[in-house]
Amino acid sequence: MISPFRYRPTDPSADTDHDGEIADWEDNGLSNALAWASVTFVPTWCQNEEHWTSRVAAYVWTSCPCCAFFRGITIGIALSVPLWLLILLLLYLALRG
Repeated sequence: MISPFRYRPTDPSADTDHDGEIADWEDNGLSNALAWASVTFVPTWCQNEEHWTSRVAAYVWTSCPCCAFFRGITIGIALSVPLWLLILLLLYLALRG
């Protein structure tokens, strides 16, 4: 069995980015495990250039780790705030009625 923490694609075409060049790999367990999970559980997402996840990744790509961190925080906040507002609204309505 392939260890998720030492994962590398066996297919050379799977190891290319959207420009057709060999992808840069961070050699750490978290990065490798996330790549393994992507290929194992949702193989049609990032491997397909037309899928929305692939387009979002291409849109927010950056070589600056600090920039990637703050973009992740921004996207996380933008996606989680509406969810938390909905949860709070449901709680308010449940407690009020």
